[in-house]
Amino acid sequence: MVMKTEFLTTNITDVATWLNQDSEVQLPVVQRNFVWKASQIECLWDSIFRGYPIGTVMLSREGDKKMLLDGQQRTTAIALGFYNPWDENRQSIGNAKNLPIIWIDVAPRKLTEAQRYVFRVVTRSHPWGYQLQYPTKILSFNQRRRASEMYAQLFDKTVYTKLKPTERLPFDATCPIPLCFLLEAANKDDAKSWVLNKCKKNIPEGFRTTNMSDDETFFTLLEEVDWEKIVQITRNVVLQTMIPSIVLPEDLLIDKEDTSSDDSTLFVRLNSQGTKIEGEELMYSMFKAIYPESKNLVENIGINLIPPSRVITMMARLVLSKERYVANISLAQFRRYVQDDNFVRELKEIIGIESCSPIREKIESAIDILRYNNVPDVVVKKYIRDNPDGFLLLLHWLFENNSTTIDNRLKKEICARLYRNYWFGNINAFVSKNWAKVNEDGFWGDAFFVNEERISQHPLIKPSKLEQFLISKLESQEERHQLDKNYQLDLEIWEEWSSYLTRPEGLNDDDYNVRIQDGWQNFLWRLLSTRDKSLILLAQRDFINKTFSEFNQLDDLEDTTTPWDWDHIYPNSWVYRQQKIDDRTRLWEQRIGNFRAMSLTDNRSENNNLSPADRFDCPNMDYFIKENDLEYWKELNASHKHIKDFDKEYVLIHAKAIITRSVNIYANFLEMFFS
Repeated sequence: MVMKTEFLTTNITDVATWLNQDSEVQLPVVQRNFVWKASQIECLWDSIFRGYPIGTVMLSREGDKKMLLDGQQRTTAIALGFYNPWDENRQSIGNAKNLPIIWIDVAPRKLTEAQRYVFRVVTRSHPWGYQLQYPTKILSFNQRRRASEMYAQLFDKTVYTKLKPTERLPFDATCPIPLCFLLEAANKDDAKSWVLNKCKKNIPEGFRTTNMSDDETFFTLLEEVDWEKIVQITRNVVLQTMIPSIVLPEDLLIDKEDTSSDDSTLFVRLNSQGTKIEGEELMYSMFKAIYPESKNLVENIGINLIPPSRVITMMARLVLSKERYVANISLAQFRRYVQDDNFVRELKEIIGIESCSPIREKIESAIDILRYNNVPDVVVKKYIRDNPDGFLLLLHWLFENNSTTIDNRLKKEICARLYRNYWFGNINAFVSKNWAKVNEDGFWGDAFFVNEERISQHPLIKPSKLEQFLISKLESQEERHQLDKNYQLDLEIWEEWSSYLTRPEGLNDDDYNVRIQDGWQNFLWRLLSTRDKSLILLAQRDFINKTFSEFNQLDDLEDTTTPWDWDHIYPNSWVYRQQKIDDRTRLWEQRIGNFRAMSLTDNRSENNNLSPADRFDCPNMDYFIKENDLEYWKELNASHKHIKDFDKEYVLIHAKAIITRSVNIYANFLEMFFS
């Protein structure tokens, strides 16, 4: 019997309940998490209130349930409009986590060309919302500072990421109220009174937005709203908005016959429209379709540090790399592999069950190792995200050395090898070259890595020599542009650098010298540039762990701003005021030694008017300022703020402060893992 396609229309209030736990409509396990940006949610609700069509969703039947194949992002965004974080009996929404809250401005004074209604989405990383005029951009520093100060007064919380969902209030608006209050009031006779009472009960008296005048308050503005108009519009939305859906036969979801291309399943083809599922996420979705009972277990492995999709691809590579190292797996390859019963069986064995999961045990052990010496979780996350091969090598070693006791000495050796090759070496070459050697004694120790293995990692120069070298080069140059170039190795460092490397056979003198010089330049670039500020976080690890212990970069929205600011110790604005010497200072000003992580509340805007000397009246260990760089910062006082003419001595002091702190940050890395 051929199953027929059905066509349905559903009221928006019913669609909002689709993904609840006991709903008739559920997400299939193949679906990924909610990933829409705040601006997309706001745009959808603007379309709904205008009466615009928002497209058809696609369902499939699975027994007495329906599965949502296409339209998860829209459906979740609709449900978020009805989601009430103040309601203790609220239900979860599908697989969305750390839910954003939607507000509507009922008295907007500013509109963009794309808006008729102003919706404001607030999230954990942006509890104040985004810019009204440019919804994809974050608020200005001054706006975020003012909002943060308001939260501190209202809720006695100075770290904004610790705000509860009910404490996140939109800032770039005039008179916003939770959309859920308005939608719930739509069917009430006394809608205005009901909304006002809900707002007075749940929104603090001192709530102010950026578009209020000094003599206005939130609640006086509420009284002036044209409630008859806004309630009638909302009633039309609640009563008349219908969402069309197509219900497909249940046998169309997975097509096992064609594994020759990356887009041969209906699910993949559906997700080639809108917000795509690609790469690891799509591999994970395919695996969940085959082994749905793994979903809850996998999603609790490495929670907050490793996305489930990364767990699946790592497991697949571990299974495939038993004989030889497998660098990557394409989507088409993975689809072929999951048709192999032996491959799937081995994956299931690694996943295990809730009470005994080999992969969970090894990942937890690997994370514990990478946290050695209080390495902040944000650094561990970045390492795993950017260097899956390095993390995979550690998992491989843990599986192959199951009975090994991992004491602090061994943790230190492991971190020294992995982090060293992450920042100062070639991690991929290191992994591929040493994959088959993990069972050998002393694998992580220095003695194991003989000269021929060291070509994939740079030498680590003593900090005192590095500082002496950089400052001597600095003082020997007359022109500023040369200070950042032509760092030719002097004889002492050349001998130390070249003695560490093995000269490949057949390489002539000129090519060998070029290789050494290029390696040295690469080392300096990796150390001094701000492409990766993780070394600063290591140096400030006590501050990061104390102040931002709950920070989680794996929120569902693409909403991952760090809860600290990267502050320029030597103010960025000073460089651009100093017209005649900005070319002599700009490159120094952008090196890691000139940056510190600061909480938003501490990084006040008036700090740009303070000199480094004024900022550091005494050493502050939270910001990793040492006595030897403090002496230079102390000489950079307010008298230099508007300097117009080239002052060589001033440039030298400025550069020495940054060089010395850069070397201190490097020395901290060595002390953590090599002392």
